[in-house]
Amino acid sequence: MRSWTPYTTVAVAACIAAPLGAQRQLPPVGLGRAAGQTAAGFLGTPLGFLAGGFTTRWIASHWLGASEDRASSIALGGAFAGTALATAAGPTIVGAGPHARSTYWAALAGSAAGGLGSFLLVRINRAVDLGTVPRFVGAIAVVTLPAVGATVGYTMSRRYR
Repeated sequence: MRSWTPYTTVAVAACIAAPLGAQRQLPPVGLGRAAGQTAAGFLGTPLGFLAGGFTTRWIASHWLGASEDRASSIALGGAFAGTALATAAGPTIVGAGPHARSTYWAALAGSAAGGLGSFLLVRINRAVDLGTVPRFVGAIAVVTLPAVGATVGYTMSRRYR
C-alpha cells in the first residue's frame, strides 16, 4: 500500500471543501420576488415624485420665502430626490427572501443609477429623433429604469442572515 503524497492530501481537501462553499451560496432570487420588488418600486416612483415635489415646493415657498419660480425649481430637485427614496423602498418592503437580508442603501444606489439612466435617455431622445416606436419604448424605459435599478441594487447586496 502506498502512502499519501502531499498532492493527494491537497486533492482530498479540495474535494471536501468545494461542497461547503457551494452550500453557503444564496439561492437565486425567484421571478415572482423580483417582479414584486420591481412592481413595488415602480409604484413608489410617481408617489415619490409627487410627494417630494409638493413637499419641497411648500417648504420653499412657505418657510424659506422663495418666489414662485424659485420654489418650482427647488421642487423639481425635491421631486427627483423623493423618486429615488420612494422607489428604493419598494424592494425593501418586499424583502430579500427567507434566510437572506439586503440593504435599503443598495436599493437607493440602484434607484439613483436607474434615475441617471432615465435622465440620459431623455436627453438622447431630445437630441436625436429616431421615430415614434423608439420614442415610445424609450418612454417606457425612462419610467421603469429607476425601479429596475433599485431591484438590481437590492438583489446584489443580498447576504445570509
